[in-house]
Amino acid sequence: MGDARKIGPNAAGRMLRADLRRARESIGLTQAQVAGHLKWSLSKMMRIERGDVGISTADLRALCEVLELGPAVADELVRRARSARERGWWHEFRGDIGPGYATLIGLEAEADRMIHFDCTVVSGLLQTAGYAEALQSSFLDEPDPQWVARRVALRLRRQQEVHARLDPPTLSVVLDESVLYRRIGSREIMAEQIRRLAEYARRPHLEIRVLPFESTEYRTDPFVLLGDGAGDMVYVESTIGDALFDDDATVQDFRKRFAALSAAALDAERTGQLLHRVADGYAAGADPRPWLWD
Repeated sequence: MGDARKIGPNAAGRMLRADLRRARESIGLTQAQVAGHLKWSLSKMMRIERGDVGISTADLRALCEVLELGPAVADELVRRARSARERGWWHEFRGDIGPGYATLIGLEAEADRMIHFDCTVVSGLLQTAGYAEALQSSFLDEPDPQWVARRVALRLRRQQEVHARLDPPTLSVVLDESVLYRRIGSREIMAEQIRRLAEYARRPHLEIRVLPFESTEYRTDPFVLLGDGAGDMVYVESTIGDALFDDDATVQDFRKRFAALSAAALDAERTGQLLHRVADGYAAGADPRPWLWD
């Protein structure tokens, strides 16, 4: 077990749950048996191991006794539980975001590696302020300007917390080509956004590739795979809601999906050429389309 004081709240919570689950399984106890020893309901024990609820220091020490963990281990797990209860910078935006999105932001803040696939719009970590504002405004018939401003501020803060680190996480992004032609806002906004992508692609920690229309490799839902000291997680965004997965089988499946998408994408040089061509088209007042290329 590592030092919980050196990791963020999301990783600390995940490591705590994993350690408790392993300790329980190592002595052959079921969740129901542990709950019985502690006079807890089974649902309480299940919620603690799933991370649906936190655990108090008193409950954690009692649980450590049942799991036959010594004082030194119990002290470290208590420190880890305290780290897991710390509030991140995104807490100030809690009224504007759901729990799934908040978890994603927390994972981004602690990740040392990320991969993104986006097939509808530009990845949130790569959006300009103008693009983000136009996108957020498009969600409602009569958007509240203050709500839009808060959402844009949150998006820009996310970017700052990731890209401005002294040692930023590696970020590999595959964008479906349709993202470049789906106009969000004005042509000026699109020109600025596509040029920003080209600029980002030159940063040492960031790789951006475009999946061309002619590719037979495709996915209908965007996803993010994030890794930190506690392991890897997948965040999937769909029309019916967001979902998070941390089991090895699902993580491996999404790694394979991204590897196939990346292999089918344009290389860095051709991606850069395409981005500049599309940006120049928008800047000239046109609506670039792939079938118009020479």
